[in-house]
Amino acid sequence: MARLSANAVKLFAAELFDYEIPAEAAETVARMVGANGHYARRMESLKLSGIQPPFGYLTMIVEAERLRRQRS
Repeated sequence: MARLSANAVKLFAAELFDYEIPAEAAETVARMVGANGHYARRMESLKLSGIQPPFGYLTMIVEAERLRRQRS
């Protein structure tokens, strides 16, 4: 998988948000995105498809229903 470069981060920030990001910050963002991509691929390999993320839609709906019942 291709790595996100600091230059690409700078271009995205400029194009999408009209924001000029400092080179050091762009490098940090690129590293963070790369780390997240690595861990996302790792999690996918664990076959956890039946488990909802902590703030997934279904989890939030169930929690909202639980809170609604508590208040009634």
